[in-house]
Amino acid sequence: MKKSTFIKMLLFLAILVLNTGCYYSLFGEDTEPKPSVPIATPVAVATPVVTAVQPVTTKIETITTNIPAPISTQATPSFDNIVPECTDDINAVNSCTKAPIKPTELQPKEIAPTGGEVHKLRSFQGQNITVVERSNGYLFPNLNNKVVILEMFGKNCSHCIKEMPILNRLKRRYGKNLEVVAIQVEGKMSKMQANGLIRRHHIKYPVISGETATNLQYHIQNTYGWTGVLPFIMVIKDGVTEFTYKGQVSHREINSDIKSLIN
Repeated sequence: MKKSTFIKMLLFLAILVLNTGCYYSLFGEDTEPKPSVPIATPVAVATPVVTAVQPVTTKIETITTNIPAPISTQATPSFDNIVPECTDDINAVNSCTKAPIKPTELQPKEIAPTGGEVHKLRSFQGQNITVVERSNGYLFPNLNNKVVILEMFGKNCSHCIKEMPILNRLKRRYGKNLEVVAIQVEGKMSKMQANGLIRRHHIKYPVISGETATNLQYHIQNTYGWTGVLPFIMVIKDGVTEFTYKGQVSHREINSDIKSLIN
């Protein structure tokens, strides 16, 4: 082979190796140029459009309740026309003051041999009680000479109601030596009402309707100056009125007086 032909072949191989990249593999050097990295084209970022948020209005319905307006001040009651209980004023009108008995209300009289009127009464509990007038008191023939508390009271009179336990207490203490006779003079009272009153207040003494004792009431108001104030009590021994009490009396006072008559 000619020398010139050999040289041409070597050149041809060299060119071939260089073009195919075998050179880089044979010699272990990574001198191959790295492919170019395309530069990213900046992407236009859209600017967000801020839209004004309208406030959300919530409609709250008000439920109206018909609540009455508060009472700021109570009217102060007037006491100008109120008459106090247990007064000697004959013109007073209340549950503890009764009007005087008029002559037109009197019943036919029965006169005793001694000259005094005889009052035959009967209690709601069924007891017969006779009262005979004397110049300075009353006799009670069927009460065996006991000391007698004769009381005028009213079914609605607060002072009379407060006095009932006192009379019951005295009755228990003095037993057979004392009797209480109570006449209900504040208007009419049926037997049913009377029985209710007796049970409610545990009354242990006879209660008489005032309608059956108008003559006795008339005599008491004319003789002892009873104006109608309630309660009105008389303590009587041996036909003589020893003590009288207008209005409510304390247990201490009446007990002391009765004790002086019995002991």
